[in-house]
Amino acid sequence: MQYLNEIKNKQITVLGLGVTGLGIVRFLLSHGLAPKVVDSRKSPPGIDWLKEHAPKLSTHFGNLDDAVLCNSDMIIISPGLSLKIPAIAKAIESGVEVIGDVELFARINTKPVVAVTGSNGKSTVVTLAYEVLKAAGYKVALGGNIGTAVLDLLNDDYDVFVLELSSFQLDTSSSLKPISATVLNISEDHLDRYDSYQAYIDSKLSIYNNAELVVTNTDDIQTTPISHSSAPHVSFGSEQGDYHLAEHNNELHFIVKGEAFLPVSTLAVVGKHNYLNTLAVMALLNPFDITKEQYTTALCQFNGLAHRCQFVDEQNGVKYFNDSKATNVGATIAAIDSLASDHENLIVIAGGDAKGADLSALKPYIKSHAKALVCFGKDANKLAALSCKSHLVSNMQEAVALAKVLSKRGDIVLLAPACASIDMYNNYMQRGDDFVSCVKAAQL
Repeated sequence: MQYLNEIKNKQITVLGLGVTGLGIVRFLLSHGLAPKVVDSRKSPPGIDWLKEHAPKLSTHFGNLDDAVLCNSDMIIISPGLSLKIPAIAKAIESGVEVIGDVELFARINTKPVVAVTGSNGKSTVVTLAYEVLKAAGYKVALGGNIGTAVLDLLNDDYDVFVLELSSFQLDTSSSLKPISATVLNISEDHLDRYDSYQAYIDSKLSIYNNAELVVTNTDDIQTTPISHSSAPHVSFGSEQGDYHLAEHNNELHFIVKGEAFLPVSTLAVVGKHNYLNTLAVMALLNPFDITKEQYTTALCQFNGLAHRCQFVDEQNGVKYFNDSKATNVGATIAAIDSLASDHENLIVIAGGDAKGADLSALKPYIKSHAKALVCFGKDANKLAALSCKSHLVSNMQEAVALAKVLSKRGDIVLLAPACASIDMYNNYMQRGDDFVSCVKAAQL
């Protein structure tokens, strides 16, 4: 914690009082630092905690232009706030250092970090990596964009940290030095936040900047760093790479550096995307001493995450899967590709707020694998225009009811929206729960 002593006399501003911001405030206070707290909302969600536990802190709630951010020595910003907000951009231009909680963590932490970003699959990969390391006897912490905020992880003495990192968190981090790092995949997302798709890609690729081991995806060339890093590289992919899938003794296996390691049937969850996620984990954990037996223990017990290609029910021979976390085109393609058979057996339910993304990449997948595309939400018409198999409905209840009518034994009904949920729901979890409720109600 030496770094905290170095900044104890600086004027620190915590900008944004959401879950992350409040965590930053609590962490600083616990180490004797008293930041100024600023939020553009007049009554942010953490205000009651501040009034009760830190009533003497300097605060500003309201218009950021009046917060005099330029008087700060350092701003620790919540990832939900864009650096392009005029008051923030002005502070940066005047020489104020703006960092995120991940950067503060990186300046303090001395233990190995496994870092994961990507448009899709991050949470599954970090959770599985956590379970494998735990099975191997490591005292491991999981956090970042999932579960526990990174600064809270510093309260205990861990052997290794596994972090899920969003592009927003990477934008305000420069000191993180992962023992291994990967960009799992990249597809159009958050284009409402970035100037261009390339800017979003560049943000993701920054995770490699100080990594000791660079892990890339041979199925997605965009995950390869543009600059030639001196760090060792390993790769994973469906058919190519140091870690890939191949038949061995008439059974599909995880292949590790040319050798059959384990059959994919070792993994408790199914689907090509889950096999690729497992290969990514194996590549990321290359620096650690983990046996085949320890991998087997973890893979056998891993049941996946809710709202991520989650099996919901089987009714009259029709299987229902909830992939509400598929909030962009790439995730929906991965879900379709993972569940599709050699004939059109999918009824895909999609829709929501596409956030300006190009939806056209879905066309060939809908054409080849879907017998119907059921659309609702803000951008339903844009999705429906992709295929002559499309149907428009008003809500989830109508979507599930129609899917039940359109499906027959052997079919799969898949919720994979390709869009954010904010037009109709509080979050993707609520949307997924609605789907599950509608599916279950259809039994009655």
